[in-house]
Amino acid sequence: MDIYSTRAQLAAIELMPREYSVLHDFFCHDAGLVEDDKAIYDFKKGSRKMAPMVHAGTGGVLMERDGFETREIGFCCIAPERIIEDQNLKGRIFGEKILGALSPQERERKLLAKDLMDMRKAIQRRREWMARQVLLTGKLSIFTYTNEGRNTNEKLVADYGFNNFFTPATKWNAAGAKIDDDMHTMFDLVYEGLGYVDVIVMAPDVAAAMRENSNYIKLFDGRNIDMGKLNSQYRGSGLRFIGWNSDGVEMYSLSGTFINDEGQAEALIPKGTIIAGSREVLNIYHGPVTQVEETGSTAAHKTYIKKEVPLRYGSIDGNSIKNRLTSCPTIVPSNVDAWTVATVL
Repeated sequence: MDIYSTRAQLAAIELMPREYSVLHDFFCHDAGLVEDDKAIYDFKKGSRKMAPMVHAGTGGVLMERDGFETREIGFCCIAPERIIEDQNLKGRIFGEKILGALSPQERERKLLAKDLMDMRKAIQRRREWMARQVLLTGKLSIFTYTNEGRNTNEKLVADYGFNNFFTPATKWNAAGAKIDDDMHTMFDLVYEGLGYVDVIVMAPDVAAAMRENSNYIKLFDGRNIDMGKLNSQYRGSGLRFIGWNSDGVEMYSLSGTFINDEGQAEALIPKGTIIAGSREVLNIYHGPVTQVEETGSTAAHKTYIKKEVPLRYGSIDGNSIKNRLTSCPTIVPSNVDAWTVATVL
């Protein structure tokens, strides 16, 4: 089998482990692959209607079902590329032994494997950014690069109508803060929207404020108290398990940054912020990937119903080969009232 063919690379990609990303893995549900160029989904906002009271013997009263809308959304196209030029194959590559050097062909295979892994990680970081954006703002806004990243098109925005924002009367790092009561209020917002809370993810400074609040420590779940301090456990990827709050909900702090589209470092969870909701509250769909894999009279468009599709193509004039990995995801909430975002500092 040609190891450089799309089919062979697809098989290799499916064997590669995906990079773990906290917000995506906590809050996103893999809703599957879509064959059309748009995803069709049901959208609703939660409500709690009471049953009507009637006089005995008069029968019942019609009760309307909760309404929902069927909407459609397009897929964004993520397509990082890496180039392998003649000069990349002449000298040692990173990690190569000084003695017993590889042949140019062996270097090319190793570069291809490493590039595929790097591009998969980059795509997953973009999915994480999409999940972060929907969770924090209730919107998915994307802009597309053109001309190999030198220009950008106008942004497209999907607004899901999220408004479950909460700000406490007293900041959590101030005297008189009622952290436990504020958490109850946050949970009630989600409950009223027909959601529930089983996980809280917060910025590290919020976790620090909790640790320093002696009143909250008294109400904290006893399984997590060690001489008056929160018993945090590092889980990797910037994630620390703090413990359970008084309602038995898991609490985590998340540190770390990502490089945004302006080239600036930005915190995964903004300072002073909490996200509270249930796991898999967002649905992630993947659309079809269509690409041309040959030139000349045999050129044709090929469509793949896959999450990630590789492409390898060369330039005779440039004496170089480019490797591309394409993915077409989109993220939509199943219930836009099923989580809350709080700014507590």
